Amino acid sequence: MTVLHRRSLLVLALAASAAVQAQPWPDKPIRLIVPYTAGSASDLMSRVISEPLAKALGQPIVIDNKPGANSTLGTHLAAKSAPDGYTLLMATNAGLAASPGGLTDNVPYDPLKDLRYITLVGSVSYVWIANNDMKARSAKEMLDYIKAHPKQTNYASGNTGGIAYGGFLKNTYGLDITHASYKSTPPAIVDLIGGQVQVMMADVASATPMIQSGKVKALGVPVAQRNPLLPDVPTFAEQGLVTPPDMSGWWMVAAPAGTPEAVLTRLNTELVKVLGLPEVRAKLLQSGIVASPSSREEAAKYQREQLDVWRRMVKELDLKGN
Repeated sequence: MTVLHRRSLLVLALAASAAVQAQPWPDKPIRLIVPYTAGSASDLMSRVISEPLAKALGQPIVIDNKPGANSTLGTHLAAKSAPDGYTLLMATNAGLAASPGGLTDNVPYDPLKDLRYITLVGSVSYVWIANNDMKARSAKEMLDYIKAHPKQTNYASGNTGGIAYGGFLKNTYGLDITHASYKSTPPAIVDLIGGQVQVMMADVASATPMIQSGKVKALGVPVAQRNPLLPDVPTFAEQGLVTPPDMSGWWMVAAPAGTPEAVLTRLNTELVKVLGLPEVRAKLLQSGIVASPSSREEAAKYQREQLDVWRRMVKELDLKGN
């Protein structure tokens, strides 16, 4: 065998090896970790976008619900996963800002180092709701009742916004009220309907169907303007109450640090397209979620800003999630 022949074989072998290593992504199903239970707003959003995203990528998107520890359990699972593009995270303000900002103890990951952000997905506001057996018909009446009946009211939280808004009301109005923390909003609402807890601050996405069916009653929205899905529910300001800081919920898709840049860029491109589809935006809006796609740089910047906000908020409101 001549030297030239040997070199030719070597070149062919290297080319074949490179071709094997450069398999197109994706070539197998992709896992999307959702750090809340099935039926939650995070789960709903993930299922709405997963079908068109799977079609665009040519591979199934498998939803993996991993609730717990104010979303840090699922977030940590994603952060420590192999950075190969086959594990994604439907990250929330809880896991990326509030919990690492001090709301949850011993967070086992660093959101600035251990994750990479692909795009913002959407946001949702909140509404204060109550068990139907409570006589109060408004936020002001409920506050007056709680003040007049110390230690007799339990308030639930099923996510970060619920914890923060509840803490704001408790601290601002000096309420002697017991906090019951749940892994996600659906089981909290079940106990609210059953009377185990009396009030809770719930995201509009989860609360609206329960309000419309008459299973719970709405007391007020803690933001500057009425929510278009709940036009008959007055704001706190309309009832003469203090408007809390904006602690609306938000989501973004993330991947483990070290995920190839080409994969992250492809995911951003496809997700932005999916979130621009009229049918996707309509489905999300029906549940109170406003689609908000972004660039990768915008998503990373927003995460950093929100982490700073929650660090201040946790300290100022003396909040603790667990």
